[in-house]
This record gives sequence, structure tokens and C-alpha cells, in this order.
Amino acid sequence: MVASHPARLVVDLSRVTYIDSSGLAVLIEGMQNVEEYGGKLTLAGMNENVLSIFEMARLDQFFLIFPHVDAAMAAT
Repeated sequence: MVASHPARLVVDLSRVTYIDSSGLAVLIEGMQNVEEYGGKLTLAGMNENVLSIFEMARLDQFFLIFPHVDAAMAAT
């Protein structure tokens, strides 16, 4: 997806129940790659368990996080 340089990329995490450091690293790298060409990557649909991991790692301050895909699409 990133190789096609979309202006905005929304990652739907609504089916993700757990994320570890490898998953976080993939999202961070994806965001950096998208920002490199001027695009915007946002995250949507996180459940409370996944959101708490982002908050503990303070990644909620790095990523734009929306409650669901529709909200992310409307905002970007």
C-alpha cells in the first residue's frame, strides 16, 4: 500500500486484540514511510487493550487515532 503513495492511509485495527513490539514497529515504520512522501497515516478502531498499549508506550501522542474508520476518513 505504501509503495503506491496514497495521500491518506487508514489502518483499521478493529479486529486486533493484542499488539506487541513487532507490530508497533511495523506501524511506526509505515507512518515514517508515508510521511516521507507527504502522506498521512491514521489508525482506527482500536479496542481498549490495544489502545492501552499505545498509551503506555506514549504512541497515542505520535499517531492520529480515531474510534472507527468512518471518523478517520472524514478527518483526513
